[in-house]
Amino acid sequence: MLKIALKLAFITCAIAVLLDAENVVVAQPIGRILDIRGFGVDIPPGEVAAGDGAVVRTRDRYGDLVLARVHVNVGENRVVLLPDGQLVGRHQREAVLVDEAFEKADMVQLGKQLIEQEFPGFRVKRTAHYIYIYNTSETFATATSKILEMMTPGIMGYMKNLGLAVHPPDVPLVVIMFKTEEEFKRYREIPDGMIAYYHTLTNRVVMHEESRLNSLKPELALKQKINTIAHEGVHQLLHNIGVQTRMSAWPMWITEGIAEYLSPTTTGKYMRWKGAGQVNDFRMMELEQFLQVSTQVVQSPGDWLHGTILASRLDSQGYASAWALTHYLAKTRRAKFNAYVQELQKLGPLDGGYRVVADGTVPKHLELYAKHFDGDLAMTETRLRQYLTKLPYVDPFIEFPHVSAVIGFSANGRFRKMGGVFHNPMLARQWIAKTIAELKLTPQNVQTELKSFNNRILAQRYLRAKLQ
Repeated sequence: MLKIALKLAFITCAIAVLLDAENVVVAQPIGRILDIRGFGVDIPPGEVAAGDGAVVRTRDRYGDLVLARVHVNVGENRVVLLPDGQLVGRHQREAVLVDEAFEKADMVQLGKQLIEQEFPGFRVKRTAHYIYIYNTSETFATATSKILEMMTPGIMGYMKNLGLAVHPPDVPLVVIMFKTEEEFKRYREIPDGMIAYYHTLTNRVVMHEESRLNSLKPELALKQKINTIAHEGVHQLLHNIGVQTRMSAWPMWITEGIAEYLSPTTTGKYMRWKGAGQVNDFRMMELEQFLQVSTQVVQSPGDWLHGTILASRLDSQGYASAWALTHYLAKTRRAKFNAYVQELQKLGPLDGGYRVVADGTVPKHLELYAKHFDGDLAMTETRLRQYLTKLPYVDPFIEFPHVSAVIGFSANGRFRKMGGVFHNPMLARQWIAKTIAELKLTPQNVQTELKSFNNRILAQRYLRAKLQ
């Protein structure tokens, strides 16, 4: 059971704490009245006006007078960018316009301030773009800093190749690293299973070091850490180099899909970024489970992609689907993919948000997708499935226990059997229940079998014999 629990936690993606899309009302909101408290900014509703790079004098969270840049105006209030990278709400009386230039925080001074005011007893490490505040091991802190610093120029170069205008970060990029999960959870209330996140308003990446997987499967724990650190680092970087404007609302599939697409699970010599589009074994593993189920049950072609593109939130399977679609489009529809991302880059603060309908989807997202790509989702889905079968993939849990699941039932006078191999009994039971429901079978007339094996190969061998 411990191994099963660890695997479930392992494949739960580190969620980027972005903006709550359910509270976003309209796109292109200049001149519209919005209530943005759902974003976490505690200011009253008001008419939205562009910030236009104006500079104000205000106080930071420590009470010191600083020069801040107006991100967006909302009624009599402003959302301003502080020199340390945080976005905060200020009334106009507390954020007076000045004819001076915005300057980012001094990295040495900011590091000292964070240690003294927020993280006593922690250490600080600085690189060209980042400030790391940590109480982890030096090994973990050093490896994290190398991953983030080494991938920064590569990702900026990749974005330029997409035809996007990019610039160096305007503020220091802050990364907070806790040694234990307990400390990590005390800092901010977060869902179970999360090991790192990027927060749009604070502009910080936060993570923890210790993992129960370290002792069970060290090489997988290393891949997990590399992927998670890079994923959250991509979010932070794209929000700070002019690609994804903070407080804009991109469709969730591309927000998370491109972060996964740019996040490696291995690195080159000296922790160098190995480039975009590395095959993610963890996401492929989840897709394999999903696809072997969806190909055996009644499902309309295109439903998978329709759900992925319109989703307002993503579960772990959704992250895998978003990665797969991004990988396919970026590799096989490059010009169209570039144009799509170029259009998203134009979204300013509070732009791009639409109401979420009752089923949790955002229908407007399909309009922009169809504008740039083939609107025939059934055909695209067929091609995507074929594309995925050609990607090199090794099940990262091949040596772990697997479960063979078999369903037997009568249909049109014939007895049929269907089956699959799953990473744990819970997934196998879910597949059985979904298959019975999809095929509209009577449970009393269905024969089911679950059988556990020590590894994947044994489970597959048994299933092949059982289905013959």
